[in-house]
Amino acid sequence: MVPLRAEFKKRIKNWIALVATFILLTALLWPRSGIAASNTAIDPGGGNLALTASGPVSVTSAPLSLRKQARDLGGTVLPNGSNVAAGTQIYFVLYVDNTTAVSAQNIQLSDLLNETQFTYLPNSLETTIVASGASDAAIWAGLWSPLTDGLGGPDDLASITNSGGPVGLDRITIGAVPGQINQTLDITGGTLRAIRFVVTVN
Repeated sequence: MVPLRAEFKKRIKNWIALVATFILLTALLWPRSGIAASNTAIDPGGGNLALTASGPVSVTSAPLSLRKQARDLGGTVLPNGSNVAAGTQIYFVLYVDNTTAVSAQNIQLSDLLNETQFTYLPNSLETTIVASGASDAAIWAGLWSPLTDGLGGPDDLASITNSGGPVGLDRITIGAVPGQINQTLDITGGTLRAIRFVVTVN
């Protein structure tokens, strides 16, 4: 009788293990509404957005090159540390180069002039777009379009205001900068956007 009882216990254990395995597999594989993906995104502002299967999603960044130059009125780049006589007018040029194939969205730039050294020349803001990697000469030879000094939300992407302190325009912003909103600045892949303006050396 002892061997039969041991064999019976062994069969019971095997049966229990089989049932437990079945329950576990059922729990893992059986679809349940509590964990099923609905492919629906909820818009915090109200409404639903239905999504379709997209497969793998690739996220690509666009590293940008930002530079600032000083040039004389003829467009010659002034080396760092150049001595410029008081009363001389020069250009400052800001440019962002998007060397990638990806469009860079909502670029925001701010440049604060040192009013003890420079005085902004009203209505001198201009912009151009040239090919990425353009030389200094090619940037200068670009087709420059005028920009208004006033807040550019309805009309263009740059403006200049008084940041406070001494009287005078000293805060240049480009793009939808908070507090001084202009048009949104997007830079398509393979292009360089330049902004220039004239200052007088104090």
